[in-house]
Amino acid sequence: MGEIKNGYASQIEGMHESLKALNKLVNEGTELSVFQRATIKSNINRLVEYISYFELTETLLHQFKAVAPEMYDEIDALKDNTGQPVTVFVRFVPELEMQHGAAGTTNLDHNENGRNIYQSEYGVRTVSVKIASVTKALMLLAHEFGHVSYQVRHLASYVEYYSTYYQNETFNGKIIGHNSNDPSGINAVEYENLFRQQYSRFLKNTYNKVENPLVFLQEIKKTYARMN
Repeated sequence: MGEIKNGYASQIEGMHESLKALNKLVNEGTELSVFQRATIKSNINRLVEYISYFELTETLLHQFKAVAPEMYDEIDALKDNTGQPVTVFVRFVPELEMQHGAAGTTNLDHNENGRNIYQSEYGVRTVSVKIASVTKALMLLAHEFGHVSYQVRHLASYVEYYSTYYQNETFNGKIIGHNSNDPSGINAVEYENLFRQQYSRFLKNTYNKVENPLVFLQEIKKTYARMN
């Protein structure tokens, strides 16, 4: 427990095995019907999509660490106010998967055994972060890390704040979490601004380019298309 993890990683080995098996089946299955072949191809495309976003997430997390190592290390070693480490799962996802205009989201939930114990779909003492795969994806991740940093350390009080100010709010990704006096939102903007400064410095002092997520994603998919 306790680090930044790729949210796709737990299933990636099985996905690779399934892809390998389906490719073998479609290439060697001479008795497959047209319908069966089309179904297998559809499943292959879904697997390639999953694997592509796993690889995109891996690459962007490495790039984030290269640009802002101190910020990355802070979240990587984050602990809640009980002193326990918290694992932050990150997934870069298709823009269409995001809801209500939000380009980045951080879940907010506590465990039934403690209001200061974070939880997400990944389990107890975990946080779930989703980022749209857009050109400013790294900036969005810095923003969400600001939310994560504050909310993990002040979970119980922030849940109360959230229920007071947002419980009657019709969901809008650009409003929720960003009231002018919202401490999590203020922290997110501070992280974003700090990352912007470090990003600018990184580009001036290195020959390494930062990949455009959309271009990189297409390259991954082309690679797998050539393999199939």
